[in-house]
Amino acid sequence: MRESKSTSSSPFGYSEEEMAQAFQQLLISENGLPGVGCFCAIYREISCCQGRPDFIALRFKSSSGQRNSINVPGLVGPAVLQNLKPKAPRTFDYLVCKLEFGRESIRKSLRLMIENGYIEQMESGAYRLSTEMNHKKPEIWTFELKLNNPKKAVFQAQQSRAYAERAIIVVPPGQERNYERFREPMKRWHIGLATFNPINGVFRFVRKGRKARALSPTQQIYTLSQMARRFECGGTENIGITSKCT
Repeated sequence: MRESKSTSSSPFGYSEEEMAQAFQQLLISENGLPGVGCFCAIYREISCCQGRPDFIALRFKSSSGQRNSINVPGLVGPAVLQNLKPKAPRTFDYLVCKLEFGRESIRKSLRLMIENGYIEQMESGAYRLSTEMNHKKPEIWTFELKLNNPKKAVFQAQQSRAYAERAIIVVPPGQERNYERFREPMKRWHIGLATFNPINGVFRFVRKGRKARALSPTQQIYTLSQMARRFECGGTENIGITSKCT
């Protein structure tokens, strides 16, 4: 059972829930996360589902020399881009079968990305990445917030590496020293570590970690589809936040 996010007798002067609320505001702020920038979509887990990190975020970056973000908001678009190639057009039915999203959601995302010049539709009706568009595939970031219990934090971050290119553990200032004994496994699994003070809003990377390919592409698609359903349903158990990429 995941520990409560609303501990009232916290020695830090704030609970994990309060820390998460402040961290959410940082993620959706105009400048985004210090040292990273803004995210295109952010999912916050507040129903304490076992195995799900506190925040999952999507981000696109240009692979050219310019550090411009690619504006592909939402969750269906990233999944579509992950399954398109510049020289191997994919049919609409292929994408529907592969992604398991609703047909209209996929159609809408395709239309928007064609308008933005990210993908092209061939005479045959199939789709491919734009030949004029040179970009990296979307990055999935996860953030696990913990006041204490570093062993559990590392285990949960390790689990999220199945579908995330970057996994970051976020702790109160001073708690980072408790992770020194996990330095080697965190390095091996490419898990980053950061501190965040929800009172003054200061965020700092201790170790950013190296971007690494997600271990399970299938799990990536499943995670994106689950997030998309939460966004579309607008339920109260979880929060889907779309943030501008500027």
